[in-house]
Amino acid sequence: MTLPTYSGNLSLSSPKFVRPNGGGGIYYYEAIQMTVSISGIYNFTSSSSMDTFGCLYNNPIDLSYPLQNLITTDDDGNGGQQFRITYNLQAGYTYVLIVTTFRTTVAGTFSVTATGPTRLNLVSIRPITSRPITTGLPSPS
Repeated sequence: MTLPTYSGNLSLSSPKFVRPNGGGGIYYYEAIQMTVSISGIYNFTSSSSMDTFGCLYNNPIDLSYPLQNLITTDDDGNGGQQFRITYNLQAGYTYVLIVTTFRTTVAGTFSVTATGPTRLNLVSIRPITSRPITTGLPSPS
C-alpha cells in the first residue's frame, strides 16, 4: 500500500541538530512523527534536489542527544543521493523520521513517500532539545 507523500522544506529558519554520522556539524532538519496501528515492514524514501539523509527514531526523542533512541540511518539507499529506510515497525509504537541532509547548512524542498501494510498519519513535530545545539555529540547524563 502506498502511503501519503509528505512534502517539506528545510530553510535557514529550520531547527538544527548535530546528526549521527555527521562529524559534529550542524544540520537543518524536519521531524515527522507517526504512530503505527499495524505491525510490518515500512519503507520511507526521499525525493529532492538536495542530497538527503534520514534518521529513524523510537519516540520520545531529544535531539540534544542524537544517538539516543536512534534505530537506523540511511544516506543513499534510494539512489540519486536519496535515502531509503526500511524497518519492521511495531503496532502501538510511535516513531519519528528526521529528514536532513548529507552536507551541513543545506536548504531546499523534499518529499518522503512511505509504503507499508497500512496508512500512516505523517505529522510534522518539533522535538524537544534539553540543551542548546552546538557542535559535538554529547552523552546523556
